[in-house]
Amino acid sequence: MLESQNISFSYDGKTEILRSVNLQIRQGEVVILTGPTGSGKSTLAKCLSGFIPRSIDGEFSGEIKIDSENTSDYTIAEFSRLVSLVQQDPDSQICTLKVIDEVAFGPENYEFDIETIEKIIQSALLAVDTLHLHNRNTHTLSGGEKQRLAIASMLSCQPKYLILDEPSASLDPKGVLLLRKILTELKDKNVGVLCIEHNLDAIRPVADRILSISSGTITNWIPIEGRITTQPARNSVQEDSPLLTLEQVSFFYDSTQVIHDISMNIHQGEIIALMGENGSGKTTLVSLLGGLLEPNNGHVAFGKVTMSNIDRKDIAKRISVVFQNPNHQIFERTVWKEQILSSEILNEMYEDTVERSTDLLKAAGLGNFLDRNPFSLSHGQKRRLNITSSIAHLPDILLLDEPFIGQDQDGREFISNIITETASANGAVLIVTHDSNFAKNYCNRVIFVENGSILLDGSPEIVLQRLGEIGHSEYSELREQS
Repeated sequence: MLESQNISFSYDGKTEILRSVNLQIRQGEVVILTGPTGSGKSTLAKCLSGFIPRSIDGEFSGEIKIDSENTSDYTIAEFSRLVSLVQQDPDSQICTLKVIDEVAFGPENYEFDIETIEKIIQSALLAVDTLHLHNRNTHTLSGGEKQRLAIASMLSCQPKYLILDEPSASLDPKGVLLLRKILTELKDKNVGVLCIEHNLDAIRPVADRILSISSGTITNWIPIEGRITTQPARNSVQEDSPLLTLEQVSFFYDSTQVIHDISMNIHQGEIIALMGENGSGKTTLVSLLGGLLEPNNGHVAFGKVTMSNIDRKDIAKRISVVFQNPNHQIFERTVWKEQILSSEILNEMYEDTVERSTDLLKAAGLGNFLDRNPFSLSHGQKRRLNITSSIAHLPDILLLDEPFIGQDQDGREFISNIITETASANGAVLIVTHDSNFAKNYCNRVIFVENGSILLDGSPEIVLQRLGEIGHSEYSELREQS
């Protein structure tokens, strides 16, 4: 049994993140832990996996026991042999240059023989359906592919207990179904698993228990009844003159072509869901639309002007891009400085911009954190800060790459409101997402990308129906829940 006894922790010695937490994870069971963004879920994961207090500073008290043994004298190496952690941000966990080396890293450090390591690598990559990626450079993987790699690298360590922090977050629907299969197999192998999740439906079919954490304390999870979210009316779309155009665009990373001859228009008033499997080219397409990458062939135009002929600052004023990984978009030492950074760079620091920034932070639940280091925020809070700092100057087009990762219900509603407000103000929003419910309820249009090409482009109802007909029924079978 992996057990926490009266665990309390504070990063700064003032704000208590965990408060006398008691938790037991038995071998052979899958336990879900959910709770509001910033409630201490990831901090607890770091305690249970030994990183707190060994590698992370703060005030820690209580005991972590593994199979009834006190672990206070364990080294981090001894701890990690028994408990593996897949962190919320896979980029922070990947430490080698090639996929195969990443999966081999744990077994090599445990001094397994070469033949055993080779078998473990193949088994772990097969489990997450990434054997075909074994020779890829890790930095070239998509967010979902990195998520699968992080899971494979921890599976290769063959722990007794596995902690997964938001494991379904970046996975496409096929990846979620595969994750359920992996968890079932781990149960059969008598591995104890703790899954930290907002999307309960991703894991619930194979879970034994669901717990909730709030204000640093764990209780049994109780479904929230009666919460009604009003769905917005669909915006009218002005199709006469597109805001943004791609015309026969292709793009290569070195010699590998990832975007194949794509043409598309984005119009005023549109909310577009950009969907597709992990590694299909969605993030690259967002970077092309936002002017962050230049196509090898074809051209991108804002209005009737080719993007390459527009000043970079003018592009940034009109188009805001929010990356998939919030850590890649944070530069300042306080939340407030981060909030106003884009406006300052763009010379848009007016009185109404400051007022809007203040209101946005309050609406995002960040109004009390103005002097906090943004890197001390939770993953979901960082993502909301990325969004608020990117829209204070009121851009015309908003490009969001997986914005709902790490969000509780309040966070999802805040981001959804930002999306509808931007489109209603004669702007346009494109959202990379795997959430079919969001696409159906909020979007005018779904673009489904496969292997770097547009497979389907149309209304959510028609595209999702067609996906079911051509072998992608998982996009309608799975639904998100916070």
